Amino acid sequence: MKPETLPVNEIRELKSEISALRSDLNRYAGQGPGLQGTALLAELRNSCADAIVTGCRDMGCDAIGKKAGDCPLWEKCRSTFQMLFEGVLESIRSGHLTPGEITAIRTRMAEMKDHAPFDRCASCFAESEHQLNQQFRMLEAIGACHEEMDTAVAVRSLPEEAATLFSDALGSAVRLQVLKACYDDAKTFTELSNLTGLRGGNLLFHLEKLIKSDIIRQKGERGEYRITLRGYELAGSIAELYQKIR
Repeated sequence: MKPETLPVNEIRELKSEISALRSDLNRYAGQGPGLQGTALLAELRNSCADAIVTGCRDMGCDAIGKKAGDCPLWEKCRSTFQMLFEGVLESIRSGHLTPGEITAIRTRMAEMKDHAPFDRCASCFAESEHQLNQQFRMLEAIGACHEEMDTAVAVRSLPEEAATLFSDALGSAVRLQVLKACYDDAKTFTELSNLTGLRGGNLLFHLEKLIKSDIIRQKGERGEYRITLRGYELAGSIAELYQKIR
């Protein structure tokens, strides 16, 4: 039976809402809900994982298709990429997506890339790897999978622009203060103003830096400020790094 396709607007909201969901899941799990609550928590996590993979499959193939353009092989390639994404979906539905299964999916992607017939195929595979990485990040954020990292490979492939995450977006005590404040719950402009002691344009300057870097987002024109998935992961990584080197 083929999974239902999510509406486009729901898919686009999925990534920005997932960090808030993880926060709720963590708080609920910390309350020791018992057997029934644990089962409900697992069911919620699986439902969210299903939605993530389905959304990533549909949007991922659309994004790859834009890179393919008028390539005569795209229709055939699309079904192949769909099968790759659906392999993740089947693993999620059968239980936890293991590091070994993630490695197998990446290996299959690499083998497909090695047998690509045209030079232009490189752009499609670059986009497919990007889409797959986003999918794994969102799944890991809700505890549906965990990928073992090869530190040496990660360091060698670290782009220089990664420095902008710290020198620009978080190169300020005020912006780090805002990130910490939004980690568990959304905050209004007034709440952040009271917390930081900044008013008007002075605070807005820092908030816009964080929004531009996709670390926080604002719901509507005057809505609350909420941490994004990227911000959630960045906050956790900074905390872990600080504990190791302080």
